[in-house]
Amino acid sequence: MKKILITGGTGLLGKEMVKGFLSKKCIVYFTSTSKSKSEQFLKNISSELRKNCIPIVQKFENIDDISSFIKKNKNLNFNILVNNARNITNLKLSTKNSDHYKCFDKEMFLAVYLPYFLSIKLNQKYLDNIVNISSMYGVVSPNKNLYEDKYKSSPIYYGVSKAAEIHLTKELAARLSDKKIRINSISFGGFEGRVNKSFKKRYSKMCPLGRMLKPEEVFKPIWFLCSDQSSGATGHNLVIDGGWTIW
Repeated sequence: MKKILITGGTGLLGKEMVKGFLSKKCIVYFTSTSKSKSEQFLKNISSELRKNCIPIVQKFENIDDISSFIKKNKNLNFNILVNNARNITNLKLSTKNSDHYKCFDKEMFLAVYLPYFLSIKLNQKYLDNIVNISSMYGVVSPNKNLYEDKYKSSPIYYGVSKAAEIHLTKELAARLSDKKIRINSISFGGFEGRVNKSFKKRYSKMCPLGRMLKPEEVFKPIWFLCSDQSSGATGHNLVIDGGWTIW
């Protein structure tokens, strides 16, 4: 059975990833900053699948956190790593310049430092595939017409960090190719489930497919990149955004 590590497993998308890999008969480890959220999530998973699902309560705020995590879990020998950790509170806008600096650091840490160090420090003898979860805002900048207040759009440090994550994917793919590790990223568009009706309406009107993505659409492209169906793909950024970035 494949052994999976997903960072950020109790968010809207992370839950879909965990359930998806469990449905493929994998052993799934997922990180979360909240013990209570992890326990509540496990209650909603069937007892048959739950035995293959292991939560790890872990914060990733600095290099020491990463080092500690790797030291504790170095013998788990993961086959697939999905870098999905993020902190929604970093996206709350503030007028304080000092807050902007801090958020830049926090976003770059989760999007670049964490995926980088996990990719090179986990036991590479067993790793087959790494998938970095990026965003369409790592490909294009936000359209101000999507937001009611253009000054309260997606903050600049989010898009910049996601663009950096896409390039990190290419760098790691080149540098780890001799170890037969494939590394790809996915740039998702906007998802239903965490926006209000007016935002969803504006987004749908501007998107070629005429809708936002659904959470249940998360896992299939991830599985594609982790399976033999994409055996020739590495260093690729797969864009799943309903066509948002084509114009």
